[in-house]
Amino acid sequence: MGVETRHKTVTGEQRAMRNSLDMIKVGGACLSSLSEQGCDIEVMTDFCAVEELVRSVGKESVTAKLSGRFNDFTEESGFWLILNEGGEFAAAVATRFDNIGRERIGDYMIRTMRRHYPHEAGETLLSFTDALPDGFHGRMAYIGELFVHPERRGSRRRLRHLMILLHCCIASKWTVDWTYAMMRDRDVMAGFATTYGFTVQLPGVARWAQPAPPGRGDAEWLVALSSEHLAHMLRHYAGSLESL
Repeated sequence: MGVETRHKTVTGEQRAMRNSLDMIKVGGACLSSLSEQGCDIEVMTDFCAVEELVRSVGKESVTAKLSGRFNDFTEESGFWLILNEGGEFAAAVATRFDNIGRERIGDYMIRTMRRHYPHEAGETLLSFTDALPDGFHGRMAYIGELFVHPERRGSRRRLRHLMILLHCCIASKWTVDWTYAMMRDRDVMAGFATTYGFTVQLPGVARWAQPAPPGRGDAEWLVALSSEHLAHMLRHYAGSLESL
């Protein structure tokens, strides 16, 4: 007698539902952990107001890419996550969404940096690497401006839960192909890119005209997380919350 084997095919709708459930479970676990540490989360879309807030607690500058002074942000194009502890500011991090289509990311970066940081030499960003993953374009979420109050530093676990929660918030708000950031060499070498959930980590991606804009430099790393890697990561942590 023959044995009939039936293979279950997961539809796109089922996959999206599973991803949503994983996102809720992991995001909820991060919120719960932060709450246990006496923290709560606030989402803000007024970039100018947040810039004033972070400057008032010690942040010396905000890069043009995430500054409300250089961009007309709306609640649909970006937001900040604010971490409060005991009702007082503890940390903040920002993100913005851009659909760059099939434009080469290097051309996009050179063009936008020219506007954000005008340079007497003409080009501000001289070159940007092509050594990037296939398909590194499309719907992009950029993360930056992570700042922790000097008196609230020291908890790597708290930072991880804040950043994983941010990945969940980004995925729940926008359909993204990639989430990426630029990080300082010393921070990546200290393992923070992995702590923040980035699976792609590439050094020396940009060459800047000198003097480089404040906070920018040729030693910066591009760190990134694809939508496929995010779905895998959330699926793993949803089934192993103790690994978060």
